[in-house]
Amino acid sequence: MAKKWQSSPHTIADIREWNENGTLLLQPDYQRREVWGDAARVMLIDSILNEIPMPKIFVSKAIKDMRTYRSVIDGQQRITTILSFLNDAFQLEAPYCGPHEGRYFATLPEGVRDDFLLYSIDFNEASGLSPEELREVYSRVNKYLVPLNRQELRKADFPGEFLKISEELANLDALDDMGLFNATARRRSLDVEYVSELLAAQLRGISDKKDAIDECCRDYAVWPLAESTAARAEFEGAISDISKIFDSTYPMKKTRWKQKADFYSFFCAVLTLRRSGLALPTDLSFLRQDLTLLDSRIAPTSEVSILSKYAVYCVSQANSSSSRNWRMAFIRAILRGTYAGSIHEREQRNILSETASDIRFAIDPNFNGDGCPPAKGFVCEGCGRYDEGETSLGRSILYWPAGSSVFQLSNAKWAHSACKDDLNAVTIIEGTEIPGVIEDDYEHDDEEIDGDE
Repeated sequence: MAKKWQSSPHTIADIREWNENGTLLLQPDYQRREVWGDAARVMLIDSILNEIPMPKIFVSKAIKDMRTYRSVIDGQQRITTILSFLNDAFQLEAPYCGPHEGRYFATLPEGVRDDFLLYSIDFNEASGLSPEELREVYSRVNKYLVPLNRQELRKADFPGEFLKISEELANLDALDDMGLFNATARRRSLDVEYVSELLAAQLRGISDKKDAIDECCRDYAVWPLAESTAARAEFEGAISDISKIFDSTYPMKKTRWKQKADFYSFFCAVLTLRRSGLALPTDLSFLRQDLTLLDSRIAPTSEVSILSKYAVYCVSQANSSSSRNWRMAFIRAILRGTYAGSIHEREQRNILSETASDIRFAIDPNFNGDGCPPAKGFVCEGCGRYDEGETSLGRSILYWPAGSSVFQLSNAKWAHSACKDDLNAVTIIEGTEIPGVIEDDYEHDDEEIDGDE
């Protein structure tokens, strides 16, 4: 039998008839057994109701016992979805928001049902192909098409305000300046997906739910203007602060902070600080020194224990809520010394104390590079004596000199505990005596310390 292809339109009524009389084979053994999600199914039906054309369906056909049998090569999920809707297997629900919301096929107005059955789909039909040739056609149809990623599918499945605003925010010039996205990410809408994830965290809190974006696309498809405007302004405010920290003298694109895991937690940390009423001051030099120091030492193999832990949480279960919250708490503590101009929050004091101690005792005593905080050896400003960490003058303390307007690792100093009354200090932490741990099961602690220690 000669092999040939024929292009012809068929209505949904034809497809239903083929299925009912047993002449339609939906899943040959070479087809992938994939199942669409509810949103994809609903939006396909929405497209049909709105008479939007769909891509061609490929089938092979053969005559057997004087009947025409059709085997689906490409288009299984579309046909299965259509037949399921005709059998009232699902109803029109979110993200659908048209006049027939909540209806099954059987409850649609008669005229709408007729139009649905008369909707025409273009078919490419092959005759005389062997099973091996069918597999080859299936491979060719799918091999040279770039499959849509989740974000590209969302654009079809979840039209609405959340996705629209995410697309607009993804085009902020500041994000280009930060180097968050390359050309490929932009081309495949991965920039919009990432911004949607940030916006979802802003609206719903840090989450590891893989469908958090889908939920926000659905729940904020219709978004009151006042609420969406406020959310947009809050997002842009956090990005503006990050742009001030990473200005032209310290561009983010040259640091680790542009990495997706780091930036997610950085964004959330800035957001929480701004929500507590704090604002960035003019002088960001010590904060930038801290971020430079951390950037240079964060690694899974880092000699600084807490920075090694941070790095591990960026690669091991990086998108889990526990890892994200741990990183956010760490970054927030670092940023707060500049945002708040104080170090009175207990969590902040503990994290800075632990980080300073880990850095101090990991660095070679003769190291003179970072300048924050000093290496193991230091000269106590209280007594003027040299210390290697084990002296008769007791354990060392971490402090900030009087006149300090920000409280970062970079402008912290060490002294002997016994000498603290001789220091001209604005605030003191008994550095090596505080266990200073960010719990893995993180719970935010806003408790303030009354007065300086």
